This record gives sequence, structure tokens and C-alpha cells, in this order.
Amino acid sequence: MEDVLAIRDEYRLQEWSQIIQAGQNSGLSKREFCRQNGISERQYYYWLKKLRETVAETASPRLAHLEAPVPQSEGILRIQKIGQADLRLPVNTDAEAVAAILRALQQLC
Repeated sequence: MEDVLAIRDEYRLQEWSQIIQAGQNSGLSKREFCRQNGISERQYYYWLKKLRETVAETASPRLAHLEAPVPQSEGILRIQKIGQADLRLPVNTDAEAVAAILRALQQLC
């Protein structure tokens, strides 16, 4: 009996996967795809959840190679060729401050 249930579950997963893939490839919003194919959005998202859970359960863990981070004191953000300017800032400089500096340089150059 367990074999029958396993086969049934595998068939359902394949069927759901094809529907989800068709929805993603359709170019339509999820809502419109479901409406055009007579599927409730709730059912669509249930299938998507089940597929993701299955992938998470069956996926084998992988090791990733990580580079040692550059110490903050050594990290330099370099922006060249803004007119005559060559800008060097610490990597952790606030993004809004960088944007303000670039706007000011753009007006000057």
C-alpha cells in the first residue's frame, strides 16, 4: 500500500510542477493564470508550497567556498573619471552620502 501512495504522491508532484512551470512561463500574473486555467489561487500556492517543501527535504546540503572578508580599514570604494575627480571612500560610507557627493561633483565638473 505504501508503494501505491508513494507513486500517487510522485505523480501529483509532477503534475503540480508542470502547472507551476506553465504559470511561470505564461507571462501572466499568478491571479490571471489561475483564472484562465480554472485553478483557485489558494490551490496554486498550496501546490507551490508542497513543491518547495519537497525540494527542501530532498536537496542535499552543499558546501560553499567563502572568501575571507576584507577588513573595513582596507576596503576602499574608488570612483574614477567624474570630470577630473578620482574619489576614494571607505567601503562602509553611507550610500546617501556617496549619492550626495556624486551629485555635487557632477554639478562642478
